[in-house]
Amino acid sequence: MQYDAELECYVVEIKNIVFVNEEEQTADYINKLSTIADNYYNNLNQIIEFMLPDLKAVYGVDDTATFKEKLGKPIIDYDNGIVKYLEQSFDDIHIFSFEFFDDVFKEIDYFSIDG
Repeated sequence: MQYDAELECYVVEIKNIVFVNEEEQTADYINKLSTIADNYYNNLNQIIEFMLPDLKAVYGVDDTATFKEKLGKPIIDYDNGIVKYLEQSFDDIHIFSFEFFDDVFKEIDYFSIDG
């Protein structure tokens, strides 16, 4: 993990997902994040279905393929159970986020559009 001054935390990118942590982590912890990345991608369609009603209401998007294209690279704070999308391309002012409560992204809640 390397310290990122802009994000003010330690980061590591695994499988096109940025993982953040307040402290530098061990190799075992970082290896576990690879499994978390796989779980994220394995459940991405369900994650999108969870966010889609709010995004449809705000942006008029109801197409899963378009949503995937515009979502951008996720930033996952594994220890706090938060996924954020800082690079989403629906607009240039909002941050999308949701909370997850398990390692397989089956228990997710609290989607928000902040900005």
